[in-house]
Amino acid sequence: MNRPSQAERETASLVREVARRAIRRLDILEWVIFAGAFVIAILGGAAVAWLIVQSNELNFRTTWIVTSLLLFVIPGAIAITQMRRAKRASALAEGHWEDDDG
Repeated sequence: MNRPSQAERETASLVREVARRAIRRLDILEWVIFAGAFVIAILGGAAVAWLIVQSNELNFRTTWIVTSLLLFVIPGAIAITQMRRAKRASALAEGHWEDDDG
């Protein structure tokens, strides 16, 4: 078996370090997007609650909590469902292509 040369090992090490940095940055970006969505849901929930309370005799705080949760949970559930469907479709397509080869 051929052992990798010193240059190949250094290149592989450099590639691993770059990949680690990219993964860390993507993790941070994921949390920033998550926090941004949370803030938007809170502010949107306040606006919707204010509109609802104007026409009804409801408690603003309770209405705000419910609408904020709805504005955060419903889009999140839709996004997770779409990601799972895409992942399932991708797995089925890859499995289908493998069947064509053999």
